[in-house]
Amino acid sequence: MSLYDGLKDAASILKEAGKIEEYRQILEAQEKMLEMSKKIEDLEEDNKELRKQQEIKGKLIVENNMYYIEENGIKNGPFCTSCLDSEQKPIRLHFHQDSGSASCPKCKITAHRGRGTIIHPRGTRYNLAI
Repeated sequence: MSLYDGLKDAASILKEAGKIEEYRQILEAQEKMLEMSKKIEDLEEDNKELRKQQEIKGKLIVENNMYYIEENGIKNGPFCTSCLDSEQKPIRLHFHQDSGSASCPKCKITAHRGRGTIIHPRGTRYNLAI
């Protein structure tokens, strides 16, 4: 029998016996237990997300101002360095065949292959040593 079931049975017995104050205390305990259960569930989800982020960081490689995730010798990507660094979200870059650049659909940063340049959406250029 679980703790919750035990409290439920005790509450039922107390209610039938007319022990209203004790019944109320049992209901409060059940409510607190449900709140704690929700907190545990939220913490487990946060933990899972943090483990996933840590796993991704261990597989990151940087080439031409873009992130790639390498698994089993295969490079997956490219991904936006800005989004991955700031929000821990691997947002895939979209290539522009005519310019040889790639841009992020979320933050709009543009990375140029081989030139060491990133262009911020507001027009600021960053020249990077590769």
